[in-house]
Amino acid sequence: MKYLVNQKKTNGVGSDVKVDIIKLSDTEYRIQKGSKHLRAFLIRNDLRTKTSSWWINGYKYNVNSKSDLDEMLEKLGMDDGSKTKVNQIFAPMPGLVLEVKFSEGDVVAEGESAIILEAMKMENIIKSPINGIVKKVHVKKGQTIEKNTLIISFNS
Repeated sequence: MKYLVNQKKTNGVGSDVKVDIIKLSDTEYRIQKGSKHLRAFLIRNDLRTKTSSWWINGYKYNVNSKSDLDEMLEKLGMDDGSKTKVNQIFAPMPGLVLEVKFSEGDVVAEGESAIILEAMKMENIIKSPINGIVKKVHVKKGQTIEKNTLIISFNS
């Protein structure tokens, strides 16, 4: 396994160095290397992209992991290239727009709530599929929309 820590390649810990990692909770760990003890806190972990963020002794570390198989698939062009560039959100179902969270020009993060849509007496949160800037909001609060109605477009 190879790691990028804060965008710098690391070789990991040598096999002659004994490191103990003790899980204290779902987000807290104690790392022991010889007489040194560090407290580490897991901020974010994404198993799909093999990335995580850690808070260790007052510093934030972003870690990307790659196995030999990941690298081989990347070289063959078979990595997660199946993703298509998304620059629009369409309504997944018909419903009533209860709330629009963004305006034109807003900077949005992937996974952030964009629209609350009421369908079949349930509130559905439509989230941003990308990090980006809102180009145009095509719906407004109180509007009834059909399935596949263009909701938001992003700058590409």
